[in-house]
Amino acid sequence: MLGMRRASDGTRLYVSLAKIAERRAIYGALTTLGPGYMHNKRRNKNDGRNKENAGAEKDKTAVEDGKETGAEDKTAEDLCYEIKHSDVMGRYIVATRDIEPGEVIITAPALVVGPCSGCGLICLGCYRELEESHLTKCSGCKWPLCSNSCFGLGKYTGHSKYECETLKKIPPDYKNMEDLRDSYHAITPLRCLLLKKEDPSKWCALSEMESHNAIRRSRGDIYPMNDRNVVQRLKKWGLGYDDDEVHTVCGILEVNAFEVGASGANARALYSEAYLLAHDCTPSTSHTDHERRPGRPLTIRAAIRHVPGDVISLCYAYTLQGTLKRREHLAVSKFFMCSCVRCADPTERGTQASSLRCPRCAGSVLSTDPLRSDALWRCAECTYEMSAATVKLLLKRLTDEFDQIDANDVQGFENYLTKYRNVLQPNHYLNLSAKHSLSQLYGKVADYMIHEMTEELLQRKIEICRDLMKVFDVIEPGYSRLRGITLYELHAPLMVLTTRAFERKEITKENLRNRLKEIVRYLRESAVILGFEPRASPEGLMAGAAQHALSKINTWEQIIGKIS
Repeated sequence: MLGMRRASDGTRLYVSLAKIAERRAIYGALTTLGPGYMHNKRRNKNDGRNKENAGAEKDKTAVEDGKETGAEDKTAEDLCYEIKHSDVMGRYIVATRDIEPGEVIITAPALVVGPCSGCGLICLGCYRELEESHLTKCSGCKWPLCSNSCFGLGKYTGHSKYECETLKKIPPDYKNMEDLRDSYHAITPLRCLLLKKEDPSKWCALSEMESHNAIRRSRGDIYPMNDRNVVQRLKKWGLGYDDDEVHTVCGILEVNAFEVGASGANARALYSEAYLLAHDCTPSTSHTDHERRPGRPLTIRAAIRHVPGDVISLCYAYTLQGTLKRREHLAVSKFFMCSCVRCADPTERGTQASSLRCPRCAGSVLSTDPLRSDALWRCAECTYEMSAATVKLLLKRLTDEFDQIDANDVQGFENYLTKYRNVLQPNHYLNLSAKHSLSQLYGKVADYMIHEMTEELLQRKIEICRDLMKVFDVIEPGYSRLRGITLYELHAPLMVLTTRAFERKEITKENLRNRLKEIVRYLRESAVILGFEPRASPEGLMAGAAQHALSKINTWEQIIGKIS
């Protein structure tokens, strides 16, 4: 048997093992994950995603549908945090003991789950998008479902029996699809209001959340929009809810809801406890929702180590955005102006994620006061200046052009990076978004499959992944999804290049061992991080692929001995 042979058996074994490793450890594992695994549907453009990361033996035992062994719901005695209050932050939580990366801090079932405001036509049970020509009508209320066997049918986290009874009196008009789509604005608020009678304990927990009614009422956009889309809709349906109560529920959802679900889902959910986490644009936790488990629980894990007194935080905005965009989103949708360390630093903690390139000296053009959206922008090396209005117009134009690139267009993203290399600094958030897409497209789309890529393209993928890692280690440090995915993407070209060099006999066994140690390190960490996700999710599938690649790399040990 091949496994019984020694490395000294000669060239035939030397080459055959390389080919086996190349075929099994690389091509098989890597090509099983196409570009569709990317978490957000279009190039991670979800800049409003709310409150959004060991060894080999641990890899094998820690993962069970995204749940770590021993990570059951914590009792009061097990809690690793306490609730604090400040005039600035309101209620928030801090660590009461050391918390290790990957440790579960909170596991909470959903209080309510429902469609996102402004979503399209979706299934009321699982929130997947539907086509008008391919939908099933609920046998009870006739509202849209994906099928009569939808896993969310009859569950309070989906299309419950009491919701169905309520909607029976309000059958949808399939001749007016625009009105049907508009009606989805009112579904999640309705589900909250139904809890008052159907599940008073959940209603009580929901009612403790902040609604910011005074702030929302003073604005000329959100309050009138909710009145039109939700309050008046519920009145039209004859449900008789108090206007102020409906507005309060809308506010609670806007301030506290998490967007949940994998690619293609359009859902938001409220969770007790989890809403208490403070915001920070450099979060210290990651979170995962488990849509197939009873109660659709949300698990919040430490991304980095915490010590007693540390604020436990998550990010209410999209971390791969610049300060202007993040603060704008938070002001509009969360009703506060962020002044965290990252937002207050013109360099965004040294990442230069908002920096423009000076047309005079190629230095970094930065805001002179990032906490003021109208502040002057100035080059750090010379006297060049730009007004805030000019910067915003420039970013809008560049963003509009970026959004026109097809999600699978490798050359389109590369052309964008080249075109604006003298306008944007390399780590500008628009460049990061392009690189993030490229890191996942290289090796997985037509004309760029991993086994077909030239060495130049493989080196390009490595360069992109390393560029991203330097930024991710600052803005989403520790066990974050971004890190887990990028580590997996980084191992792939390294493995292919190593295998090819080995097959051509251009690498010594010692160099081979060192390269494989690096690859194994990346795969193990990726498997741990992504193993916290549900196994059927895109990230969970990637964790499985990482484990598979690790098992196949063991083939090399027959040649070079123990790798780690």
